[in-house]
Amino acid sequence: MAIMVAIILGLWGLAVVLYPLYHRSVAFSSTRSQSQQMAPLAEQEQGARLALQEVELDYQLGNLAEPEYRALRERYVARAIQAMQARDQSEQELDESIESQLRQLKEHHEQA
Repeated sequence: MAIMVAIILGLWGLAVVLYPLYHRSVAFSSTRSQSQQMAPLAEQEQGARLALQEVELDYQLGNLAEPEYRALRERYVARAIQAMQARDQSEQELDESIESQLRQLKEHHEQA
């Protein structure tokens, strides 16, 4: 009987010690996955900027007529703006998630 009580108390103590580590890793894994989602958005933005630079260079070299240049420029500027807005939205969501997790940690520490 004493061995059973010792095992139960040992497992309970282990659970108390390991729970904050498990809880923290789950919370930070969601933040990590959100930050990984921003990488493709940054790549889209960079791609649109590079395409815009190529169009500018082609126009300056005389490889593009002005109507083509204006149409391509408008298209790539719109893509760059769209990518920047999407990345900004994703960053705001990540910031809100981090702030929420910090609030939860503060509340947890205040209660303890």
